[in-house]
Amino acid sequence: ARVMGFKLMTNFNRPYFAKSISEFWKRWHISLSTWFRDYLYIPMGGSKFSKPRTYFNLMCTFTLSGLWHGASWTYICWGAVNGFYLVFAQYISSFASPIKKRLLYFGFKSLLNTYHIIVTFILILFSWVFFRAPSLDVSFNILQKIFTQRGPLFIGESNTFVYSIFFLTVLMVVEIFEEYKLMNSFSLLYHENSYVRRIAYTLIIFS
Repeated sequence: ARVMGFKLMTNFNRPYFAKSISEFWKRWHISLSTWFRDYLYIPMGGSKFSKPRTYFNLMCTFTLSGLWHGASWTYICWGAVNGFYLVFAQYISSFASPIKKRLLYFGFKSLLNTYHIIVTFILILFSWVFFRAPSLDVSFNILQKIFTQRGPLFIGESNTFVYSIFFLTVLMVVEIFEEYKLMNSFSLLYHENSYVRRIAYTLIIFS
């Protein structure tokens, strides 16, 4: 859209660099997440009441957001898993906060941020299994094989794997540069050098 001159709202803000599940949902599909927050979570009371009520509101909101994607148990389970993540994070926050403050005091901010990003990334990938699988049986089968099956690194033609890794690497490098304000990828689309613009378009298309 930006290439053709349309400026839309930012709908995905580098979600896989989120340091928590809560931050992830502020970065992922922002228009939909905002809609559920404004028209379901807040009208139900949000976090204004007791903690059990807040937990209930979170679980309802995310379970219904799963149902919004499709009338399937896999989507419902996906929403419920993400709701559980948020509930659990809020539940342990009082225990984890002193430990976090101590680590920050001793200068482990970068290490702690990296740890949070990795853990959040793994948890989100876990939930995507339910979102993409055709049934709950298949979901549980996939999760079981993740922890038990041993085999080759990839299956199929090696060229496909190599291309995928290359373009994913390019995409991640751009994301890292943008996340830490080292570069704005949109500036490349308007670069005065036509060769730079063409390379930028090509990378965007293949990524």
